[in-house]
Amino acid sequence: MTVIPPADILKAGILIVDDEEPNILLLERTLRNAGYTSVASTMNPQKVCELYRHNRYDLILLDIRMPGMDGFQVMECLKKAEPDNYPPVLVITAEPGHKERALQAGAKDFIAKPFELVEVLTRVHNMLEARLLHKELEEHREDNPALSSVMQRNIRKIINVRQKATREQSLQDRIANAMTAYSGSMLFFYVHIVWFLVWFVLNAGYFGIPAFDPYPYGFLTMVVSLEAIFLATFVLISQNLLARETGRLTDLGLQTSLLTEHELTRVLQMLRAIQNKIGISNDGDSDLADADLAMETKPEDVLAEIERLQQRARGAARQGRKQ
Repeated sequence: MTVIPPADILKAGILIVDDEEPNILLLERTLRNAGYTSVASTMNPQKVCELYRHNRYDLILLDIRMPGMDGFQVMECLKKAEPDNYPPVLVITAEPGHKERALQAGAKDFIAKPFELVEVLTRVHNMLEARLLHKELEEHREDNPALSSVMQRNIRKIINVRQKATREQSLQDRIANAMTAYSGSMLFFYVHIVWFLVWFVLNAGYFGIPAFDPYPYGFLTMVVSLEAIFLATFVLISQNLLARETGRLTDLGLQTSLLTEHELTRVLQMLRAIQNKIGISNDGDSDLADADLAMETKPEDVLAEIERLQQRARGAARQGRKQ
């Protein structure tokens, strides 16, 4: 049975829609005090659909009575915007007559005004858990049976990290990446082949067309040189972005490796204690001593030893050249 971790529920996206600021402040404070970290709000119901398209909230707390556009109209807008992925809506209303109509319009549950904070937190938690469980099942519907669920989850996390990094790029960075990708494609190569051939033909005096850039094609040389400068700049920008992302992934890999090494050291220490307790002797042919395996490796010690051995190797190489 799939279980949604509590941390994932607390990170789910929530949007509060109400035209009264005190209600929004109360709900935001209540949710944040309960540990929810992705809580947004708006007092303009006409922006709800646009906000949802951009942020894909997991839950919308929606007031019914609002000026300009009531909650029922907001739900109709959401249905039209996302017919296949309609978000769960928790209706906020003080009128009992609105409850049945709201449920028929697509709301999953409702909260009565004035708020009971325990009820609010309970209904929010239950709806988010159901929403995330549904998303989890949808994501795993077409999983490869040859891979474990843990592997599938890790693959999705890696993809999500890359997508998040892409979304956080500025417009200039996206332009640089697009130009780098285009300049490294075969289409770019074919376009330049055609361009150069047309340029040579037009400046060869054929078809009665006077040459505007005769041999040795000084203007073409200048244009191509400028193009090379700009393309090199785009490539360097893209490489800097890639280097930053690679650095983040390297730091993540280092932290994971250190955590793994620490946990394995603790496991080996525990096994050694069990071994001593029940009187099992070590294999005499083992290359690694028991104490070596149980010793915790510090990264700063490893780096210092690598540097020492490299310096000794460089010193030995210099002595060899002198001899």
